[in-house]
Amino acid sequence: MRARRAIKIATLLVLVGGIAAIYFSPLRDYLTREHIYAAVERMRDLWYGPLVLILSYAVGCIFAIPASIFILAAGVIWGWKLGVVYAMCGAMLGATAAYFAGRFLGEGVLERFGRAGELVAKQVKHSGFVSMLIARLIPGPPFAVWNYAAGIARMNFVEYFFATLLGTLPAHIVFAYCADALFNGTMTHGEAMKRFSIVAVLLISMIVLTTILKRRFARNGVNG
Repeated sequence: MRARRAIKIATLLVLVGGIAAIYFSPLRDYLTREHIYAAVERMRDLWYGPLVLILSYAVGCIFAIPASIFILAAGVIWGWKLGVVYAMCGAMLGATAAYFAGRFLGEGVLERFGRAGELVAKQVKHSGFVSMLIARLIPGPPFAVWNYAAGIARMNFVEYFFATLLGTLPAHIVFAYCADALFNGTMTHGEAMKRFSIVAVLLISMIVLTTILKRRFARNGVNG
């Protein structure tokens, strides 16, 4: 028990220390537009660039670095199609690591809240997939917050994984597509309108899907 507690404390210190180092030290200066653009230019010619992006995104998920940085970079470097593939690989790898870190660090947390903790656990078990899917689709807390929260709540991993995959894919497509359209070459007026229309359809689809899921979720909750 003491060894397990020591590992938890060490893990928590690493996570907190990493986030503090990124946001409250000179490392923060490397998240500027100039440094990111320079890194993008260097990665264009690296055969192992996709691996660097995937691992960087995964680490970013663990230490709460904004996901948009990696998605936009992927879209600019490899275009929106490959960019979405690489970014999603990094996102899912990081989301998985953060989930299990939250699950490990959050052992017994819900039990300490008594009845409230039991209700949360029951809700997660009953409708965790839909709740996580809605949370991923709509703007809200940072990506990393949901990763750790799902682990602490001990959400079923398979449901968490697929809710994250389906819920974050539209946003990845939109961000990567916009980055590709804006930074890669010139576009005719017709091409620009075509790309704008596709992005608009994706955004509207996200809103409609979220609304439908919310209503169905609320109706099932009432019936249950």
